[in-house]
Amino acid sequence: MALREFRKIVKSATREQRHNLGELTDSGFGSDPDTLCNHIRYLRAGSIGQLFWDESWKQVVTDVADHIGIDWLALLNGRRWKHLSTDEIETAVVAKVFQDMFDQLSPEQQEWLVLEMERNNDDPSLEGLLLTGGAMAAAKASGFGVYLMASTVLGGLTSTLGITLPFAAYMGMSQVIALAIGPVGWLALFGGVAFMANQPNWQRLTLAVVYVSIIRHAPAEG
Repeated sequence: MALREFRKIVKSATREQRHNLGELTDSGFGSDPDTLCNHIRYLRAGSIGQLFWDESWKQVVTDVADHIGIDWLALLNGRRWKHLSTDEIETAVVAKVFQDMFDQLSPEQQEWLVLEMERNNDDPSLEGLLLTGGAMAAAKASGFGVYLMASTVLGGLTSTLGITLPFAAYMGMSQVIALAIGPVGWLALFGGVAFMANQPNWQRLTLAVVYVSIIRHAPAEG
């Protein structure tokens, strides 16, 4: 069954997480698991193409990774695609979008952002990795590092795109990102957001990949 892994993830997510995912992907028909699966099909293949599209969530994430230009040779590291987990590719997407975003900030803004992230993280290597272009290394170091980067990216995107979600934890980090980059900067990250019938909506698909990564790596409550 297409999108089996995606459906399993959203089925085990909280109602709030499903609602957030629906808002991020602009799902107009609700946020139950089946509706979200159908919406991902629509975003990837269009109104007509979705009737014939039958690929996996891993393929969707791979297509997004191709679109934003991740370093496949570094990620594969001698392996074949079939040996990669979907989570690994999602993490590479998060790291690439974060790095592209981070590189657009001034040195002062970069330092400020890292300090904000360090307030929620006790890894002493985080600052050095991020300030030397090591977003992927930071992501590999810990699942919480992935969560922080994905949260930061998502906070900046939601602020810039005018999407209002209860992401209070992200807001401090996102304000400077939204102001520094602005809509034009995000358009550059995604290679434009023009959406024609039966063409992938890369912006919304990227948001979906980043948010699924947050669901996977969110710290346990309690």
